[in-house]
Amino acid sequence: MWPAVSQPASHRELGRTRRGRPGGADRTPVQPRELRYGSREFRAASDLARRLPYSPRAGTLAGSLLRHPALIRVVVAVWRLPVVDLRVRQADLDAWLGAFVGPVGRTMRGRRWAQAVLDLPTTEKPYLAGRPKQALRTNLRHARKVGVTSSRIPTHEAWFEAASLVLQARHDGPGALEEMKEPEPGQQVAYYVARDVDETPLAFARVALLGQFAVLFTMLSHLDRHPSASWARYQLHTYLALDLGRAGVTHLLVGPALRESPGNQYFQHLLGYRVRNLRVEVTKTGTA
Repeated sequence: MWPAVSQPASHRELGRTRRGRPGGADRTPVQPRELRYGSREFRAASDLARRLPYSPRAGTLAGSLLRHPALIRVVVAVWRLPVVDLRVRQADLDAWLGAFVGPVGRTMRGRRWAQAVLDLPTTEKPYLAGRPKQALRTNLRHARKVGVTSSRIPTHEAWFEAASLVLQARHDGPGALEEMKEPEPGQQVAYYVARDVDETPLAFARVALLGQFAVLFTMLSHLDRHPSASWARYQLHTYLALDLGRAGVTHLLVGPALRESPGNQYFQHLLGYRVRNLRVEVTKTGTA
């Protein structure tokens, strides 16, 4: 999570007008700007985010800026990111979203900084179009050639059985199994599995559904079946993105974009994730 930073009163809300010349009537809206993967600003922001505590005090960030004034440009770049508005029930926030973006408090005004967000597609052709998706198209082609298929699993029990086979080949398998409990009543989760031509599970995913947005909580592959399992990750993610998009879900979140490892950042980039600020509104009932 990008650290919470108190902003001057004139900078409190992205998109609100701010004063120009003293005594003048000029009010120029803050223009959102992309933080492009691989750019110097992106690398600098990632370096700063990884060096800071997960939830630092404002003074911790201020101290870093005083020691390295060039980082002010990084903070401004994050502050100017496009904003995605989310509405979520308090119960869902506590159960799912809070694990990624932390509690929504008055001091944050519902903001969460620099999250990885995918605008979900409804059709495959536009989603895979363009030069940035060339690597994704190549991996999907490899997956099809070796017979990888993906599907949505209707029950937690059936999904857990397939996921357990994948986790047996992973050093982090035992710990992951403990976190894959059946959801509480009222919590909606979508389960997905990718399999090879012999129906052996190669990768699995778990997505929390929160109205018009969703959170990708788990996506792991079979470490002993490289490269088929690697290709399966791309196939599985493409399948679930289209499945959710066609069901009316608009955004898929995977957590802080800048604290991820370089490998995960590159994977997210290939899949089409973008760095966005979230504006979270907690509601009593329902989601939107």
